[in-house]
Amino acid sequence: MVKSELEILVSSINKLKASSKPAWGIMTSPQMLKHCNRQAKLYCNEYKSNFYTKILANTLGKIHLFYVKYIVKYDIHKYKKNSTGLKFLNTSKLDNINFEEERKELIKRLQFVHNFNKKYITNPMHGRVRNETFKKNIFAHVKYHLNQFGVLWVSVQ
Repeated sequence: MVKSELEILVSSINKLKASSKPAWGIMTSPQMLKHCNRQAKLYCNEYKSNFYTKILANTLGKIHLFYVKYIVKYDIHKYKKNSTGLKFLNTSKLDNINFEEERKELIKRLQFVHNFNKKYITNPMHGRVRNETFKKNIFAHVKYHLNQFGVLWVSVQ
């Protein structure tokens, strides 16, 4: 039986332990789950964006999207390790994160993304993107971090 991308991500997340160590970077596994949840919330447009954020989405965000789609081509092994992201997504200084809550929330968010059926979504990170791009960006980001912690069930592109 061939597993869907969602099934692969969920089984990989379920292999993760609160004590899992990263192959690179400084985030703990609870911090990584929170980081992935924040990125998914941002990409699902769950945060209010201000004028400054909209300007960034239409400049740096478009450049980042071009890089991910056409240079890296969603290959998690080609994406730069330890790259700097938005301050809001940095969770490396947070303590007392509830690992199980973050795990459950991430799985729930991935199920939402998997079932998303609108043609487009507009978000403060990349502006208006097609359904396929929306899904690929979130799934690739989570795969990248699951690979960082050595729990990605299988490398899927």
